[in-house]
Amino acid sequence: MNLAIVDISSKNHSSLVENWIRVAQYNEWKVSLYVSHDVLNNIDPALVAEVKIYRFDGGNAKKFLDSIYEHYLNNNIEKIVITSLQSNYVAFLFSKLKRCNFLITIHNVNAWIGRCKKFPLKYFIKYIVRRLYLFSSSAVLVSSDNLVRALKDVGHVSKPISVMPFKMTNPHKNDIHKSLVVYPGMISSNRKKYDVFYELCKRNPLIVFVLLGKPSSFEDRVIVDRFSSLNNVVTFSDYVPKVDFNYYIDNAAIVFGDLNVTYRSDEYDETYGETKDSGLSYFSVENNIPLLVNSDFKNIENLAHATSYYDTCEEAQMHLDSLMAKKLHVPSSSLAEYSLAVIATRFSKF
Repeated sequence: MNLAIVDISSKNHSSLVENWIRVAQYNEWKVSLYVSHDVLNNIDPALVAEVKIYRFDGGNAKKFLDSIYEHYLNNNIEKIVITSLQSNYVAFLFSKLKRCNFLITIHNVNAWIGRCKKFPLKYFIKYIVRRLYLFSSSAVLVSSDNLVRALKDVGHVSKPISVMPFKMTNPHKNDIHKSLVVYPGMISSNRKKYDVFYELCKRNPLIVFVLLGKPSSFEDRVIVDRFSSLNNVVTFSDYVPKVDFNYYIDNAAIVFGDLNVTYRSDEYDETYGETKDSGLSYFSVENNIPLLVNSDFKNIENLAHATSYYDTCEEAQMHLDSLMAKKLHVPSSSLAEYSLAVIATRFSKF
């Protein structure tokens, strides 16, 4: 198998690129990467040491995408995986790439199968491109069974849908000395809530809490300033370097979340846990640690054993006490579906 992995849209989805490289190497496939500079810089260098790389540094995106089509015609590529399509819509619209045998990754179900709330030209082009690539793809990729159900039940998508998790388990993670409670992701009052986390920080001065993300707007800096006044909280006022982000996640005993489950954008409304996944789930998976999250959010079904839900601050405190006392980590055996061996075997004949 000669596999091409394409992502010139979002470095936030570079973990999916890494997952596909691992799957390809496990199955002894040849791999070619067609990625942007930002995506490439977010990938583990050791993974791409023996991978053929075509880097998009800006400029003519259509020409870059058409080059993939030419390689496909010359039998250098058998199958293409597009891990995100979130920018360069005009280039994708007119590119020959859609004539290839490709799989498209969907991260937001309503954005791909819903109707635009607004119809200025830029949104209409996005809508057309998404529908075109969904229709032209040989199969669809999503990160969880929740999204599979939404595509089938809401979108009535009949073509094959496969799950490639956003993160895989890491068998080399060290479970010793994990003691932090980490709330990861961009600080955004539109997407998340912070009052319960703040109260837990105040009630538990001997526990170190980490607000692991930068504020998404000037207004959200007020949230960071509020937490910065507490001596047992680590905060960031700007972009969190990858080495720092990984350090705090690697040393987390608990991943915390408090989501505004309904996410509203200018184009679509998405529901976390139904039409859109949360990265919180996969930080829990990758590190074999429990997720403590508000009950409005419904985690991926096969992660129920790793999830504790709360409605009130008192319930959150009760779960926090229990989880910290047990120093619980989720057994790798219970996360087998997220292991490289299981995922690679599932895709070995796709």
